[in-house]
Amino acid sequence: MAEGLDDFLNSLPDKLTEPLSDVLREQAFRLSDAQRAALQALEQSPETGALEASCTVAAGANDLEYFVEAGGDMTTKEVRAGSGEPYDYALGFEFGTSRQPARPFFYNTYEAMRDDMQQAIDDAVSEVLND
Repeated sequence: MAEGLDDFLNSLPDKLTEPLSDVLREQAFRLSDAQRAALQALEQSPETGALEASCTVAAGANDLEYFVEAGGDMTTKEVRAGSGEPYDYALGFEFGTSRQPARPFFYNTYEAMRDDMQQAIDDAVSEVLND
């Protein structure tokens, strides 16, 4: 009996990795798409277009790691021409600045979707464990 349990437990990482990777990737893209939609609902400007385009999903160090990102090179510019002070205006959208109110699109979208995403992951784990 113990040998059968050991075999089962030793096989779990292989059994879980592929289905969980698929679900995690799917949920990451779902979140990124929702963040893009949140930006589309804001007043359109050249900044929202570049910011929307910067919403991406990046693979992590292993098959179970994905990063939902926004901003970066596409939305970073100098505050004053020639000042050498780079500023990622994705942060200005999310948190506001002294000149504009916050127009959140990233974290609040995650918060709204977190429970559903976690449920999809939990369901995938249960499916693998019950098969």
